[in-house]
Amino acid sequence: MMNNSAAIYVAHPDHAVVAETLLILLIEQGFSATQRAPHDVSGIIMIPDKPTRHFFIAPSAQGWVAIWEDPRYFADRTLAQALARHLQTRSVWIEVGGNGVSWARGLYEGATVCEERFEAVETTFYGERGVVYLTFDPDTMPDEWIAQLGLPDPDLHYEAILAGAQPSAGPPLYLVVQRSSSDVSSAAAGG
Repeated sequence: MMNNSAAIYVAHPDHAVVAETLLILLIEQGFSATQRAPHDVSGIIMIPDKPTRHFFIAPSAQGWVAIWEDPRYFADRTLAQALARHLQTRSVWIEVGGNGVSWARGLYEGATVCEERFEAVETTFYGERGVVYLTFDPDTMPDEWIAQLGLPDPDLHYEAILAGAQPSAGPPLYLVVQRSSSDVSSAAAGG
């Protein structure tokens, strides 16, 4: 079961198309593709502050392309929404805390939000200040929701793949992007 990890799932037969769309969306946010090794991460956890973002994009399994970002704790809800909208398909955003009862989720169909459950809480997480989206939800367990949607490889995450685990449909694509230096300096200045 997914635990202390997160993912985005996109209903699509071709992970290369999903990866290309992901790159386009990240470029629109001020990132550009760069060459970095999968283990050469910044160490920054909170997504909005990351100058460099690393992704593994798995081949389609059970009709879903899975996207895992470093670190394993968070997935980008706005990217899940944008992927559904741009590809005119379904996408899923899911984050699961260590106890499996604190978790967040979203299901999107094109531009429609079909379901979302989360609480945005500003907190300190592993020494970084930022927003965490987990909410206490004992009524629906993550493994039940994952099974209901037929999502593949719920036990995988970025670090597991980095350590040699493979998605069920085969080796994933790797994508790394970096903010332009002007975007990094304006973010550091609070702008």
